[in-house]
Amino acid sequence: MHIDHAELEDASRRFVDEDGDLASAINYLFGKIDDLGDVYGDDDAGREARQGFARARRHLAEYSGALCGAYGTVGVNLALMSGDVRAADWNGIAALPAVDLASVPRFGS
Repeated sequence: MHIDHAELEDASRRFVDEDGDLASAINYLFGKIDDLGDVYGDDDAGREARQGFARARRHLAEYSGALCGAYGTVGVNLALMSGDVRAADWNGIAALPAVDLASVPRFGS
């Protein structure tokens, strides 16, 4: 089995970077929306719109936070996978000679 460790480690870094980049972009956009100020007004329709927007914003923050966290987790796990495979050295194990089981001593027989 061929594993390109450099490619896995590069992908790992990119996923971790994307976690931070996506979070920064979302925070930037939330800031731009906040800069608009109070656009709803004080009438019933405005208060209802404000509540709906606040609820949608909370959901977006939750979902995007989960997505950012998932990117980071994928990145960490790719690095771990590369390390695990490297430690197991599957190529070295596959190259071991076959053992003739008939030549293995039977202890206790």
